[in-house]
Amino acid sequence: MIKPSILPAIRYHIFRQPLPYPLGLKLQEKVIDARLGRKEKGAGVTQDIVFLLEHTPTYTTGRRDNTPNPDQLHPEEKKVQNVGAGFYITKRGGQVTYHGPGQLVGYPILDLNVMELSTRRYVDKLQRLLAEYCTNDLNLPNISAPHPDGHVGVFSSPVEKVASIGIHLRHRITSHGFSINVTPEPIKWFDLVLACGLADVHAISINQLLQRTSLTTGISARQLTVEETARSLLKVFEKAYGREIVDLSHELPGGGNEEIEELRKLVEGVEVEADRLNKDSGGWAREPSMSVEQILR
Repeated sequence: MIKPSILPAIRYHIFRQPLPYPLGLKLQEKVIDARLGRKEKGAGVTQDIVFLLEHTPTYTTGRRDNTPNPDQLHPEEKKVQNVGAGFYITKRGGQVTYHGPGQLVGYPILDLNVMELSTRRYVDKLQRLLAEYCTNDLNLPNISAPHPDGHVGVFSSPVEKVASIGIHLRHRITSHGFSINVTPEPIKWFDLVLACGLADVHAISINQLLQRTSLTTGISARQLTVEETARSLLKVFEKAYGREIVDLSHELPGGGNEEIEELRKLVEGVEVEADRLNKDSGGWAREPSMSVEQILR
């Protein structure tokens, strides 16, 4: 076994603007393809990395959500096809969820074999570190992970969900990951769908929970940004996995290597393409173009 403390540092990159969902998906696939190619050539340990970002408004569903007829629109897609968001069927676990500005998305691409982690332990660690961030760093009360009924995710009450987890494994390398609502901006989008298949649970954000807590304590609530949340979570992530986490752009003693240089080029290409796509499209919708009432008519 390679002890976590002597494994290479995990690299990370925080994207500077929201990514269209297909760009994030393609980035993960390219990174994993490259890692598997290196393993086929005899590389023992390849570079783990965590991508932290926001997406432009997007609904996704996972492999658990089996649509009876693949030639027909998913029932939830029918509801939201005219609200200003994309809809994508993915290979991750879980059911329908929303990604968009105001929500931090994390895509850890980790080799679970090298870390000697089972899939269950990996998901448990993700849940725990998100819950610990909410409880210990933000002093939010009544955080549970998983749900009292066993549903995966982080909940502030039996009917409120603040963070979701949905992963995919390919040859024991992880992709997809987690999302946590930071500002209230995603909530209107969540309200349009049956998120995660939980009819009695609705989405809530960190800032809403902080505001509610301030009413109880009388202490003025701090409102967080997505970038602040990303940087705070990296520290929790580092502690949870017992490994140093280093910005992809930083040089370590001894210089970089070919794999890290390739990762930098991939990330730079995605940043440029996201900038072009967002400019060409005129930006993204700040809120749904239809209300719940209009959709239900």
